[in-house]
Amino acid sequence: MQDLKKLLAQAESDSDYREILWRLRWSSGFHCPRCDHDRAYHLPRRELYECKLCGLQSSATSGTFLHGVRNLRGWVEAILSLFEIDGRTAVSMAIRLDRGYATAWFMMHKIRLVLYEALVRGEGDLEISCDLLKTALFKASSETMYVSPEETPSDLRSHEVAQLVPELVAFLVGIYKGVSRKYAQLYITEFSFRRQTCRFDPLNLLSCFVRGRALSRAKLRAYSAPYIMRLSGST
Repeated sequence: MQDLKKLLAQAESDSDYREILWRLRWSSGFHCPRCDHDRAYHLPRRELYECKLCGLQSSATSGTFLHGVRNLRGWVEAILSLFEIDGRTAVSMAIRLDRGYATAWFMMHKIRLVLYEALVRGEGDLEISCDLLKTALFKASSETMYVSPEETPSDLRSHEVAQLVPELVAFLVGIYKGVSRKYAQLYITEFSFRRQTCRFDPLNLLSCFVRGRALSRAKLRAYSAPYIMRLSGST
C-alpha cells in the first residue's frame, strides 16, 4: 500500500492514474469480470487486459463507476477534492479542471452518488426529513415537504439531529447558496463525508470508484432524493 501512496503522490499523467486504479481494482491479482479466470494477456498499446480463457478485454475502469470516463487525472482530482475543508460548486470545479459547467456538474454529482452507495448503509445512520432543511432548499423544489409531527418518526426529532441541522444548513447555503430538493441527499452525503475525512484514506476512497457498475447521465438525471434522507457516520 505504501508504494501506491507514493505513486499517487507522484502521479501526473492519465497512465499513472490508470495504473493506480488497476492495482486498486485487482489488488490480489487480475480476475476476469466475466469468468473469474486469473490469467490475461496485457495489451499495452490499448492499456487493456484480455482474459486468456474467455477473451474478454478489461481495463482499470471498464464496467465500474468510472466506465468510459476520459481525463482520469481530472476525475481523480475531483474525487480527492472531497478531502479539502470546503466543498466546491460546479462553477469553481469547472474552472479548476478547465472543463465546461455541465461536465463538472455531472462529475461532482456522480461522485456524490457513488459516495452514497458506498457509505450509506442504513444501520446507525441519522434520518433527516426534507422539512427540517427547507431553508436550504430552492423554493421551486420544496413543494409538499411538510408532514405532521404525528407522521414524523421520533428519530427525526432526536437531540443529535437537532445539533447537526444548523451545521448542515450552513454547509448547503454557505457553499452552494442552497440546493435542489431532487439532489439534496447527495449533498448531505458529501457533508457527511467531509465531517469524517480523518476516518478515510485517499486510496480507500478511490477503490470505491473501481467497483459497482457504469453510471450514465440518464440514471443520474432520473435520481431523486427521498423525503426521509440519511446522514452517515454522524458521530
